[in-house]
Amino acid sequence: MKVAQNQFVQWIIAFIVLCFGFVQANTESILYKVPHNFPLSKLRDRVASTNDVNFIPFISLLGEAMEQTTIKVNTTNLQLRNTTYIELTDLQADETYQIKVCWSAIHPISISNLQTVVIPRFTEFRGTTSDYARIVVMFQTLPDSYPSEHTMVPIQVSLITTRLSIPVDIYPILVVMVLLVTGLLVTRAPRVLNDVLLKF
Repeated sequence: MKVAQNQFVQWIIAFIVLCFGFVQANTESILYKVPHNFPLSKLRDRVASTNDVNFIPFISLLGEAMEQTTIKVNTTNLQLRNTTYIELTDLQADETYQIKVCWSAIHPISISNLQTVVIPRFTEFRGTTSDYARIVVMFQTLPDSYPSEHTMVPIQVSLITTRLSIPVDIYPILVVMVLLVTGLLVTRAPRVLNDVLLKF
């Protein structure tokens, strides 16, 4: 009876870990593979052609496997299908990255048209130019309530390296799952072996 109770507790713990690891409310994500011949720059050599009002937010993976930034969207203007642009810098050619957009469930908004665009070099984009081609992620923020709330909604955008087609931020969760399954098998193995021996 005690063994069964211990196994039940272990299964409950495993279920909780799965819930926290994989159930992420209000999350949109895509995978993007950088072409093998894409001319990436190591430094952000972009030169603004106008004032800082047109500055494009960016996420840099220089020396990091994952990075994130938080932007705030004014929900007062969401009826205009507000579009957000974030430049992705210091990427590696022929590598695949996960781009993840998260926001709190307390804000009735939705994210649509999450995609990446390539800006050719010397091309003016939102008041900026660069000597190098640029990779920009863009998405639209839409209201899910009427009337829309008048507030600044924080939106978290993450850029994550993948290994074996798995984002690196998932690896700790996978390790915990493997340890839990291994623990369940180890604790149950003596009982299973005993049942097998009793049949002979």
